[in-house]
Amino acid sequence: MIRSNLPAIPSKRRAAGAIAPAALCVVTLIVLLGAAGCSETPVDTVEVAPGISFHRDKRHGVQLLDIDLAVAKLRPIVVAEKVNNHHGNFVGNAKTVREWAEQFGAVGGINGGFFGDTYDQIGRRKQIVQLAVVDGKVIAPGSATRTKNGGIYTRSAVGFSANGRPDIVWGTGTAKLGPRRRSGPNSAEQSQPWNVEQAVACGPRLFASGVRRVTGREELLPSPGKPARAFVAFDHENGAPRHLVLGRADSMELTQVADYVATYFPDAHGTTPREAMCLDGGPSAQVVYRDPQSKAVTDAEPTGVMVPTAILLVPR
Repeated sequence: MIRSNLPAIPSKRRAAGAIAPAALCVVTLIVLLGAAGCSETPVDTVEVAPGISFHRDKRHGVQLLDIDLAVAKLRPIVVAEKVNNHHGNFVGNAKTVREWAEQFGAVGGINGGFFGDTYDQIGRRKQIVQLAVVDGKVIAPGSATRTKNGGIYTRSAVGFSANGRPDIVWGTGTAKLGPRRRSGPNSAEQSQPWNVEQAVACGPRLFASGVRRVTGREELLPSPGKPARAFVAFDHENGAPRHLVLGRADSMELTQVADYVATYFPDAHGTTPREAMCLDGGPSAQVVYRDPQSKAVTDAEPTGVMVPTAILLVPR
């Protein structure tokens, strides 16, 4: 068992009829606020739709979407728009994740991969860095990159099948060859076909085949310090992905994100993480969800940063 250096996450699983001390505190708080004439109280969990919830973990500074893939009537997709080749750089429209979600009628979403240069005066056209696959087509290529000392590295990528099944690999691809996968971040072996309809590369990897494996150095993404970090993770049940998590941490080292993932799944679902990786971080890290009451898309921690790729949860 992996031991986390983070404080324990309050368990979501309770015996039938049991009332947790935290729940008693919430009840007491509601009564006190009601007596004071206040009608609203802050909530930590929002049931966005059947099988999908938004959770704000204030203790650890994490906001996340938790999707039960066996229940939710939705699928994850990668979105990008009007991508063209500008002298070897692949450039697309850029929007906040909230704007992407509103455009596609999404229930929730998170930012995608790395981006590079800006190609207009207002930040609405940005370079997509490394692999992006939309509707089965590679719209921005990804490659295994040679280093100055003759080595090779490949970035992690998250992909989704036509029915929304997630997969995380070290990914490459071109418009001619389609999405490809490699056996490791520094593998010099030939790549193999990767059967996904949607994908975006970023990194580094945090878990691989159920083993904690933080590949920051191998992917040339050491990323020291504690910026905001976006991440994606999922577990397995009966040999298939079951719970998909799209998360944002306010301030964590890479190893702390891995620790959090390692703690979250046993507590929330009684499982262990199968695969996990980071998406673009810093001000780009954004998680949004559609409020079930107002139907408005809510930004967990607004940053205003416009990104050229995003992962959205849309109806099947």
